[in-house]
Amino acid sequence: MRKKLKALRGATNLTEDTAEEIDAKTEELIGELILKNDLDAENIVCVVFSLTSDITAAYPAATFRDKFVSSVPLFSCLEPSIQGGMPLTIRVMILHYGKKNNPVYLHETKNLRKDLFYEHCN
Repeated sequence: MRKKLKALRGATNLTEDTAEEIDAKTEELIGELILKNDLDAENIVCVVFSLTSDITAAYPAATFRDKFVSSVPLFSCLEPSIQGGMPLTIRVMILHYGKKNNPVYLHETKNLRKDLFYEHCN
């Protein structure tokens, strides 16, 4: 049977732009994504992080590399500055060949996509 590539999404937000909080919230988010989706390193193709422009104290991809998987390609980009957008937000998309695909939206980011993800984010 042929494996199907999946795009797993998640997000979290900070209360302040500090290296400690970026590290903690990234670790929490990735930990929940791994737990809820039974992710294995060998099934992860790559990970894309996007950050709002007000996050400058640390690099969330470094947390992923240091605390989870060091052999997976990582990419980070800046979210566009949209009026009324949620500040201090880290988003992630994990391309993988796992069996599950349950998004994880933590803290205030639960409000970003209630239409698609609310059932998975309680």
